Amino acid sequence: MAFLSLAMTTKWGKGSRELHVITPSVEDLLQAHLYVLNNSNEVLPDILQHEGLVKQSNPKMPKNWVLKKHNKTFFDWFKDTIFADENASETLRKLADGPKRNVITWKGYDINKYSFYTKAQDEKSTMQNSGVTLRAEYQHFTSVHDENPYVVSIPYFGFIDEIWELNYVKFIVCVFKCKWVDNNTGVRIDDVGFTLVDLKKLAYHNDPFIMTEQAK
Repeated sequence: MAFLSLAMTTKWGKGSRELHVITPSVEDLLQAHLYVLNNSNEVLPDILQHEGLVKQSNPKMPKNWVLKKHNKTFFDWFKDTIFADENASETLRKLADGPKRNVITWKGYDINKYSFYTKAQDEKSTMQNSGVTLRAEYQHFTSVHDENPYVVSIPYFGFIDEIWELNYVKFIVCVFKCKWVDNNTGVRIDDVGFTLVDLKKLAYHNDPFIMTEQAK
């Protein structure tokens, strides 16, 4: 997992094609917001604190259970904790408050020296720039009782479905909403070492968002 400084997000990239404003579902907006929280340097100390509290309250539960419980309960705990802290930074307060309900979307976005397009924009363009790859790190558990997981780094391949700008009033965070190819059935290496990706074999529907800074 790559943690990012939100103070830099507005400087790293910019929308380039077809600005629109949408009102996404509450579920999708919360999903995008939680991804921002889980990938922000500013929030990392709170993430570690909450994981510790969950473990302390459930000492007999395995680590895998603790992480799932943390993921389900972190947002509400984070919001209550930040608003109760008079010394919390403005960035943390805006993150705890969440993004505005309306979201600016783009069909193109320039970042990391690339011009990324959505799949819909690709269909109207001669250049095909909607494909993305992301290398993610996860804690791998061999069983539900495993207390010593090991970190694995896994590449994922997919395409950009939508480009969102989340407005936290004092700063903007841009995310790509992607569709990901199933690593088990849709990705293979050919005889000369090229990675072949079948964009029709999709999976991981519950994890569509990535920070734009993470895309390659």
